[in-house]
Order: sequence, then C-alpha cells, then structure tokens
Amino acid sequence: MATCKSCGRDNQDLYKFCLGCGGELGGGADDTKPTRSDETPAPKRVEEVPSNGKTLDDDWELRDRRDSLAHIEPIPALGISPSPGELAGSGRFSAARLCPTCGHAVPAEFAFCGQCGMRLDVKTGAAAEASPASSSSSPARSSSPSAAGAAQGRLILIRPDGTEGGVHPLVEGENVIGRGLGSLFDADGYLSPRHAEIVLNAAGVVVRDTGSLNGVYVKLGGEEELVDGDIFRIGQELLRFDEIAPPEPLDDGTDVMGSPNPGYWGRLALIVGRDQDGSAFPLFGDAVTLGRERGDILFPEDGYVSGQHARVVLRDGRFFLEDLNSSNGTFIRIRGERAVKAGASILMGQQLFRISY
Repeated sequence: MATCKSCGRDNQDLYKFCLGCGGELGGGADDTKPTRSDETPAPKRVEEVPSNGKTLDDDWELRDRRDSLAHIEPIPALGISPSPGELAGSGRFSAARLCPTCGHAVPAEFAFCGQCGMRLDVKTGAAAEASPASSSSSPARSSSPSAAGAAQGRLILIRPDGTEGGVHPLVEGENVIGRGLGSLFDADGYLSPRHAEIVLNAAGVVVRDTGSLNGVYVKLGGEEELVDGDIFRIGQELLRFDEIAPPEPLDDGTDVMGSPNPGYWGRLALIVGRDQDGSAFPLFGDAVTLGRERGDILFPEDGYVSGQHARVVLRDGRFFLEDLNSSNGTFIRIRGERAVKAGASILMGQQLFRISY
C-alpha cells in the first residue's frame, strides 16, 4: 500500500496519483522503496513540465506548442489495472467506473484517477451503493441529463491513438461546454470556464464559440474560403491569414514607400502566444503549399504535419484553404457559430472530439 503524504489515504501500489486528492504518490524524502532501473516512470503532470523558470501563464510559447492536434502524448503503460468487476468483487469498494481519459478502473468513492490523475465526479457512498434493483419500488431516476431533456447525441473524446475515449451526452437544445462542466473537460487548462455551446435540434447541430480565449476549431471536409484574420491549425502550428491589399497613395497623392512587391496577396503569420506573432510567410502566385517535407512553406520539426498537408489558393480574387488528405487534418477556427454534420470533428482546448447524433 502507498500512503498519500498530502491527505493520508491508503492507495494500491500500482497507483501513481492519490485517489482522494489527486496528489502524486511516492518520490518524497522519506520514501525508501527502491526503484528498478527498468521501471516505466510515472507520466509528468502538466504543472511539472519544465518551462525555463516561467509558469505556464507566462510562457505562452510553451502553452501553444503543447496545444497540439494530438493534445497529449499517450500515457505509458504502468501495469495491468483491475477491471471494474474485479474491484467491485473484491469487497473493498462498492462499485467502480472507468476514467474517461485513460480507461483505468476507479472506485466510485474517489475523486481522482490513480493512473493519470484526472479529476472525476465524486459519488457519495449512498449513490455508489445504489443499484437498479433497490430502486424498483420508487420512480426511476437517471444520472444522465434527461431531466433537462432526452439525450439526443454524444460528444466523443478521440484519444491520441485514434480510439474513442469518454463520452459527454448532448441533449436537445443548448449544451454548454467548458472547464468544470464535465469530467471530460475538468483537466484541460486551455478550455475557458464557458468555452462553447452545442445546440442540438431537429435541423441538426450548431457549434457556437462563446468568447473563449483559445477558440473552437472544426476539421475541414473540403475547400474552405478564407477571409482576412481567419486562424487555422495544421499539426501543432497555429496560423493566421492576413490579406495584403495593393498599396494606394495618400489623399495628397503621395505614394507609400515599401520593399519591392512581386505580387503578394497575403501572408501567413505564426501565432506563438497571446497577441504575439512569430515568423510570417508571404503568399504570392496562384497557390502556396504547406507541409513537413514538400511545399513552399515547411515545418520539418512538426511530426503531426504531413509531407504535403494543406494549400492556400488565390482564385478569382478570393482565397481558399484546402486540406491535401493529411493524416491529422486541417482545422479552422469558427467565427461566431457554425452548423456541422454528424461525425464532424471539433478541437476545443487540447482535446479532439467527434459529434454524433
């Protein structure tokens, strides 16, 4: 057994985080348990990632680089976890549930996953011990949002390896998404407390950005028209499209001086922090291709960018963004709200979701 030094709760040896308070187990000055050289180390939590002496709030470049399409690296295997049935049958815990992030079996009484440290909704002992049979003599009650309306859809978390993770039910009408409003969102520091609204009705689904700091992104399904100021993401690169209009003389007839212009019609600026731009890439000709290995603008160090990933096109005085069948897709930040179809992929915070209805 491993005793948490913060709250004093006993945890099984296989757990890396306390099930009671979420604190990391072991590693203290009085921890005398030897560590095997071939033992897989515990995954570092977000607040433990080194940032050259800066906090994540100060180091916006670190925050942006960590905010990728794959959101987090897969958690390494830390041993075989008991199934919910094994935990319940052991007599130590009344019930168990699966962590929506890593799939680890967590006793219903505990607030944190012992595998990845994610905060979970706390169930009281009475609620955890209740069973369908015990409520047969009273009106049935559901823990789903059916009290506000019958569930009509689902928001499905997509893990870094492409498999499905946890599910957040969507009811008919307005569904508010944000940090602190569901177990899938609580551990994501890039989500605003009220980040987005998903409106579900007979006509379909509308995704609405409610003024979030980091925005809501929708995966392109085809060619998308760009306007000045649009932001899109390929791999871990966050880019803003700026239109460059032909220079015009001032009211008094004086021409504005500048470097020779071979016909630039736009530029792509790398966003590296809040109100901070990095490199800028001028756009000219009929089209500009972005990729990791082949194209006009390359990101050779970004493993999430495909060899040829996307293309920005000028056609008949209008601008278009096109995905070139990339592995991880191209995501564009929505302006206001946007209607989406079933199966659409949306990126919020550092997590990727699929909408099903």
